[in-house]
Amino acid sequence: EKNEGIFKKKLNFGLDLQGGLALRYKVDWQEAIRQSGRKMAEGVRAEVVKKLAEKDNKNFDDLDKANYKKYGANVVIIADADLDYNEVVVEFSSPEMAKIITPEIMQQMDERYEYLRISKNDGRPRYKLRLPDAEAHKIRDQIVSETKDTIGKRIEAFGLVDPDVRSAGEDYIMVQIPGVGKDQMEIVRARIGQTAQLTLRIVDTASKWLIQQKDKLTAFRKKFPEKAIDIVLVEKTGEESRRVRDKTAWLGPYVRSSKKSELMYFVTTLKVPADRMFGFEKVDIRDNKNQLVETFWRTQYLEAKADITGEHLKRAMVAYDEKGAYVSLDFDSEGGRIFANLTEKNVQGYMAIMLDEEINSSPQIQEKIGGGRARITMGGGNQRQVVNESQGLVKVLNHGAYKAPVYKVQDNEVGPSLGADSVAAGEFSMGLGMLMVIFFMMLYYRLSGVIAVTVLVLNMLFILVLLISMNSALTLPGMAGIILTIGMAVDANIIIFERIREEIRAGRSPRAAVEAGYEKAFSTVMDANITTALAGIILLNYTSGPIRGFAVTLLMGIVCSVFTAVYVCRRIFNWYLDARSPETLSI
Repeated sequence: EKNEGIFKKKLNFGLDLQGGLALRYKVDWQEAIRQSGRKMAEGVRAEVVKKLAEKDNKNFDDLDKANYKKYGANVVIIADADLDYNEVVVEFSSPEMAKIITPEIMQQMDERYEYLRISKNDGRPRYKLRLPDAEAHKIRDQIVSETKDTIGKRIEAFGLVDPDVRSAGEDYIMVQIPGVGKDQMEIVRARIGQTAQLTLRIVDTASKWLIQQKDKLTAFRKKFPEKAIDIVLVEKTGEESRRVRDKTAWLGPYVRSSKKSELMYFVTTLKVPADRMFGFEKVDIRDNKNQLVETFWRTQYLEAKADITGEHLKRAMVAYDEKGAYVSLDFDSEGGRIFANLTEKNVQGYMAIMLDEEINSSPQIQEKIGGGRARITMGGGNQRQVVNESQGLVKVLNHGAYKAPVYKVQDNEVGPSLGADSVAAGEFSMGLGMLMVIFFMMLYYRLSGVIAVTVLVLNMLFILVLLISMNSALTLPGMAGIILTIGMAVDANIIIFERIREEIRAGRSPRAAVEAGYEKAFSTVMDANITTALAGIILLNYTSGPIRGFAVTLLMGIVCSVFTAVYVCRRIFNWYLDARSPETLSI
């Protein structure tokens, strides 16, 4: 009974069978682009302030707020309702001030923006900063895609079953979460609704606080053995595997696990000091051929205070020099001053670049970085890997810089839509279908039919194991997919058996008939399954909810049925022929 309970707990059901949460969000990408334009205009103002400060022999990085405000008054930013979402206007106090902003400066700031002279207002030149429609649409697609990924990661952190998160139209995101309980629904809603926040925090590499929590980990293992199955406390660098030491920097003691949700659950049981917090980093260990050999999540112990946030970042981009690719960061004037002070105080330390609680990278600070511009050189590896890592980091940074408001437009708590009668009918149809197939195969093909039924049972077990291992939910259409799979598996066996019969009628021995039958039937079986698999792939990519559940079980069933019919069944025949050496084959 205990084992049966564990099995039922692991085999989960879809939204239609057990209910759950269905949400729909709208991504306000136009507001994100408006914010981008305003930051661009603030960059224009900062360039004017910098030039004026240099004329007065003052250091731009050391300007106080009063002087910055005085110089900055020469530029007025206009972003009113009459302008399109991708436009902002800057007005200079005089033509001389306008001449400070050259085409070269604009190119360095952001080459995507058009810089257009539009008018004069009492001798005050006006220029329009405009993001072309094509670039705006690229940013829209990027924002919606990244928001979808962020929502997906947040839901997965709860360890929930097979959440379905997908784009709908240009700026909507659909979320379906089966099996979420009433007590979790409000937590999930709040977590999804939280705006993604880009922050830069200093890593506390010297602290031994985590080592002092060994008793807490022991107690957690006893209380939640299923959640702590692979949580490990790494106290010093010598305890790491060699390949981890070679690929990652030692940032102090940490806890690691294969699942982020389990790691986060353990951390919530700790009383972390008020001035500290944990971040979570995904570590991918690759060999010299860039093949993934190990993946896990680990904690980093960080200073809770985040002096630099996405609000201070104007732009991130991948740049190149003679050493290869690196990430270039441009901060606004306030962010540049804060960043210079922060790096000066933490030379040789590490700075975690985070989106929410997830750490994207932790570069080492080599020296004080002033001037409002910083560069991050990614870790070792071949040049292609460095470029890919740099592009990934830029995507995260710009996601913070261009973060868009997310509004909930639909929120439904879904009950089991089909009811107990429909579920029972689905289970009955599966059972009846299996019994009819078993009866037919054993009656018509005799001993070979028994082998086919054995393989069919294995096929069903394989499908259930895949559903459990991939954390997928079983829906009523998924049950239909399994029934269809049973038919396809039997169809494959019938094609093979009929070929074997033809070979026996031609006078071949049982072994020769089996070999020839499988070889001649292979292409026919594969053609039929590949055609069905293509339909399943289309459904998997362009549908959601229960229909997607049908596609999942259909594809799993195709893989399992081909494997069992072509490989497992043949192995059983070979074993029988070797063990008994029959003169005739019961088929």
